[in-house]
Amino acid sequence: MKKYIIAASFCVTLSAVFLSSCKDSSGKTNAAITEIVSKIEQNKYKIGDKIDIPISDLEGITKVVVAVDEQEVPANFTIDGKTIGLGNHTVNLKFFKGEEETNSRDFTFVVYANEPAAQWSYEIVGSYPHNPDYFTQGFYYKNGNIFEGTGLRQGKTRLIEYKLGATEPTRLYQIKDDVFGEGITEFDGFIYQLTWQDRVVYKYDLNFNQVQKFDMPSQIIEGWGITKIGDELAITEGSQRIHFFDKDLKYLRTVQAFDSVQPYSYLNEIEYHDGLIYANVYLKSGHADNSNIVVIDPKTGAVKAEFNMAELKAKQGNPQAQEFNGIAFKENGNMLVTGKLWDKIFEIKIKK
Repeated sequence: MKKYIIAASFCVTLSAVFLSSCKDSSGKTNAAITEIVSKIEQNKYKIGDKIDIPISDLEGITKVVVAVDEQEVPANFTIDGKTIGLGNHTVNLKFFKGEEETNSRDFTFVVYANEPAAQWSYEIVGSYPHNPDYFTQGFYYKNGNIFEGTGLRQGKTRLIEYKLGATEPTRLYQIKDDVFGEGITEFDGFIYQLTWQDRVVYKYDLNFNQVQKFDMPSQIIEGWGITKIGDELAITEGSQRIHFFDKDLKYLRTVQAFDSVQPYSYLNEIEYHDGLIYANVYLKSGHADNSNIVVIDPKTGAVKAEFNMAELKAKQGNPQAQEFNGIAFKENGNMLVTGKLWDKIFEIKIKK
C-alpha cells in the first residue's frame, strides 16, 4: 500500500500581496496589473480561448513579455491544445518601460476540457481465480496469459506470468533488490516494470531475464502505472499528470487529466485500449477504498468517461483484499479487472 498520496494540483488564486515583486512606484499601474492578473486567474479556459495581456492602459508600460510554463509566448496568445493544453499552467509576466523592467507577476490559470466525463456502465460476464497473495500493481493480458507485477517489499515484488484462470505461475522473476514494485507493460519485445519511490525502472526480455535498469526520469514524482501507446511509454505518478517517454525513457511530453469540471488525480495502474487510456484511481475525495476507472484521451488528457465498480470488491472473497487495481483487455474487447490481494479477476463488458 502506498504510504502517502501526491495531492492534486489545483488552480491557486494568489492575493495581490503575493503577486511577486513590484518595482514600479505607480500605485495606479500596480492596481491595473493586479486586475488583469486576477481576471485571468479566475476565468475557466478551454481549448481555443484567447488570453490578452493589454498594456495600452498601463501608465509608462511599453512592452510585456509573457512566459507560460517557462516558454515565451505572444502577449495575446491562444490556448492551442499543443503548446498549452489542458490543466494547470504557470505564467510569468514582465512589464517594461523601454528596456527597463518595472514590474513582474507570477500566477496560474487552468484549462478545462469541453465536455464533462460520461458515466459508463458495465456487465460482469465472467470471473476467474486470482492468487490472493498477489499485491497487484501492474497487469496485462496476452495470448491467454496474464502478466502481473506485484508490490510490497521484503521479497514481495515480483514479475509473474500465468494462464488466465490459474493461481500458480508458469513463469516468475523475484526482484533481488528491496524495492516496491509498481506498473508493468510490454514494448517492442521487452517488459518494463516501475518502482514506487525507489527511482528505478527495470527492463526484461520475454524470458524474464533482467537486461537493463534505468534511473527514473526526473519528470516523474513517483512510479505508479505504465502502458505502451504506439511508440511511446505512458507513465502515471499519482497526480493528474501522464508523462510520455520513448523506449529509452527519454522524455517526450505530458498531458493532464481534466474534464470540463475538474482534474482527475491519483491516476494509478493504466492500460491502453482502442485509442484510449483506462486508469485506476487510487484515491478520490479522501476515500482509500476507491473503485473508479477513468477513460482518458492520450493526445489531450481529456477525461471522456468514468466507471464506478465499487461492487466488485464485495464479490471477491479475501477479507484482506485491498484497493481495486488492475486493468487488462482480452481479444474480444472485454476488460479484465482485479485488485490487490483479491481472489478473483472479473471479466467486464463495457456499456457506453
